[in-house]
Amino acid sequence: MQRVTQTLEVMPDGVRRRDVIAVGGIPHRVRDVRELREWRKRLEDGNVFVLGRWATVKVSRDRNAGGGPVRHWR
Repeated sequence: MQRVTQTLEVMPDGVRRRDVIAVGGIPHRVRDVRELREWRKRLEDGNVFVLGRWATVKVSRDRNAGGGPVRHWR
């Protein structure tokens, strides 16, 4: 199965685990997403980032060639 990387612009509630976000031009793979008060999101990859309710962020997401999400085996 071929992997395709898709770049999207999403609101904080659209960020998922395993997405890659760029902060200051440095890519970070999101390991954990938690909801905080007032609809803020806390993203963690070893570093912690907090996104406000109306922030938009560009994410890169792996997709398979058929259009569905890529399964990550542990």
